[in-house]
Amino acid sequence: MKNAKMLTIVFGLFLGLVLACGGGTPAPPKYQGNWTASNGSTIYMTADGKAGFKIGNKSVDGGGAEFSGDGKSFTISLFGISETFKVDKEPEDGEMTLNGVVYRKS
Repeated sequence: MKNAKMLTIVFGLFLGLVLACGGGTPAPPKYQGNWTASNGSTIYMTADGKAGFKIGNKSVDGGGAEFSGDGKSFTISLFGISETFKVDKEPEDGEMTLNGVVYRKS
């Protein structure tokens, strides 16, 4: 009985941590969608607050995006793995430039 109670507590804490780390505030609509760069990097942001990226060997899937107050950068992160993107050119006509790399909406 004691082990079952402890297992329930541990599971509850783990579930709370997972829910707190994944997703969050939705990205502005113009950023939502799947984006691909010519160098093979990818980014996605959804209306429910989920976000992810793959750049080289570094990736996040099911994280969240946090935009700076001035909208000139955002960070996608999950469980301590993160990447910050400087917005050089905001999305327009299915294209945006982040950290000097052009991404196209796919």
